[in-house]
Amino acid sequence: MGFVEGCLGEAKFIGDDIFPKTLLPAAGSDRDLAKSVVAGRESLVALLRRHRALLFRGFDVVSADDFERAVEAFEWDAYPFSTSVTTRTKLSDRIYTANESSPELLINFHHEMPLRKEPPSNIFFYCSEPSPEGGETSIVASDVVVEKMEERLPEVMDKVADVGLIHIQVTCSDADADTNAIFNKTWKSFLGTDDKVEAEKRARERLNCSSIHFFSDGSADLVVGPVNPVVEREGRRAWVVPLLGYTDSIDMAGNEFGDGSAPFPQSALHAYREILAENCVDIKWQKGDVLLVDNFAVQHARRPGKSPRRVLVSMCK
Repeated sequence: MGFVEGCLGEAKFIGDDIFPKTLLPAAGSDRDLAKSVVAGRESLVALLRRHRALLFRGFDVVSADDFERAVEAFEWDAYPFSTSVTTRTKLSDRIYTANESSPELLINFHHEMPLRKEPPSNIFFYCSEPSPEGGETSIVASDVVVEKMEERLPEVMDKVADVGLIHIQVTCSDADADTNAIFNKTWKSFLGTDDKVEAEKRARERLNCSSIHFFSDGSADLVVGPVNPVVEREGRRAWVVPLLGYTDSIDMAGNEFGDGSAPFPQSALHAYREILAENCVDIKWQKGDVLLVDNFAVQHARRPGKSPRRVLVSMCK
């Protein structure tokens, strides 16, 4: 392959495996990431499955076109673009901007579109312009999260396995639509209809919603579950329900036990935050970096930063 192993000071070991694995251009190569991927595709996919995330650094990825060529070199089908509760701009058939909310805002840990019937399997991030301060993309191995939760919260995890969780996601109100908030789409915009009956039908089809509740301010509760928040794929378990929601606002999401007995305990949420903080890796972006993560194995987050920050995304089936 046209790669040599790099060293990322922030990386962590999971067993004997470094997370993430950093790959640099081999000496004498032309630093063309797409060409290097074509030459070593099978080995790279094997490395991704083993290490869960790959960081390509030092390659000549200087434009969205360069990024798209690198993505296409893996020969995975594009994940179809659809509306969401956030603002993204479609740049090409398979390249989008990352969440365009104000970079000063934290985006909490989550798998991408985890509650959809078929979430994307792999996600590429490309740093077109790093934040002058902060703005890191943080990643954590979801199987490690499950393991640590079982160690610290055995009774809670036993109950979750028994009755599941109900997740409530809140869309924004009419007053907050199209602002710089993380969630800035109303249910009408997100679901593409102002008819409540049709909206509920689409919510059930897209998100496996069990119900949707509409409010006078234009917001809505999208209720999913009961579901088992722990999903196993290819021998690894992942915690797929966003316990903290996606934003800093406690009013934008909630979780309760599937039997309706109680909300997810605050003490357990505190332990969950600690587990994330102890096991995550903050990727301090350099211009031209490409990060590839297995969406079935890795949660990601965005740290608060400053403008200008420009990160592009490509999702694969």
